[in-house]
Amino acid sequence: MVLPRGLLAQLDTLLREELGDPATVAALVRNLGEDVLSWRAPEIAPERTTTILAFTFGNRMQPNGNRTPGAVNEALADLTARLHAETNAPVFAQWEIAEAVGGRVPQDKLTAIFPARDARAEPLYLSTSGVVEAVIGRVGDPALLGTVGIVAFADHAWRCVATARRFGLLDAAMPAGYTMPDQYDPLSGQPWCRSRLAYLLHDIAIRITERRDAAISAQAN
Repeated sequence: MVLPRGLLAQLDTLLREELGDPATVAALVRNLGEDVLSWRAPEIAPERTTTILAFTFGNRMQPNGNRTPGAVNEALADLTARLHAETNAPVFAQWEIAEAVGGRVPQDKLTAIFPARDARAEPLYLSTSGVVEAVIGRVGDPALLGTVGIVAFADHAWRCVATARRFGLLDAAMPAGYTMPDQYDPLSGQPWCRSRLAYLLHDIAIRITERRDAAISAQAN
């Protein structure tokens, strides 16, 4: 997303008055532009896709404690299957989407990404970064994946693409012409996925936390 220069300039002016530190303000404004104000992910022509990476969004918890994909991930699975049918690209998908895809993608073309489990065999939360790390761990060299077409919930898409690119999938983007799901599930097993405001704040918090961690790491170097 390209932000209006005037908007960032106004932020710069305001924060210089508040903080009195032009160098820090310049960095902070860049971060705010990306981590708070950017939501429309870059796109590519679907036919350029050589690998599909599908991210889940929430799930459904059953009364017995089992997790099922839920309607949002079923919609993501439909798009994943459609993009595979158009491109024949191999698919890496979080297990909820892989389960919902079923036989629409051949098993030799579908790699499900599962979370690790704790001592009680309960699944550990798998972050967006963790998904990308798991995929790269499978293939070794990110370049082997080629041009990655991302399938993700609409409000999650920008961060999915940004995360993939940060890990070396430099051409990752959303497939143009594919409308990603944007309706929230009020019964999602993940509370931050039940309403738009809660999720947008969650997404911003993750972006800012990762940015903070990078700044701390830079101090050590």
